[in-house]
Amino acid sequence: MTAGSILEYIEQYDGEVRERLMSVYQLIRSAVPDEAEESISWRMPTFKLGTEPLFFFTATKKHIGFYPTPDAMEHFSTELAGYGTTDHLVQLRHDAPLPLELIREMIAWRLQQLPSDAV
Repeated sequence: MTAGSILEYIEQYDGEVRERLMSVYQLIRSAVPDEAEESISWRMPTFKLGTEPLFFFTATKKHIGFYPTPDAMEHFSTELAGYGTTDHLVQLRHDAPLPLELIREMIAWRLQQLPSDAV
């Protein structure tokens, strides 16, 4: 099945993975401006503000992938030292608690970086 919305994407998963995806979704949704668009881009749940991508996330067999932008990854590099990362991605392993406060801080920081007329 191909998901057409973020909630359809999340519904494809069962149990704890679904709960973890929903937690990430709810954190983002509650923080972004109301006009932020939800979509599936590159087969991943995506939030955009106009043409500006804000966040992507996805599920894999071993982790939730959270994509807050390279600038956010660099800014939070110290806090992310214990996680698998790339320039674009934080791997939130299924065998560890979700770092909800860190995700919340990354979301807030990313939104603060937007031009004032975008928010």
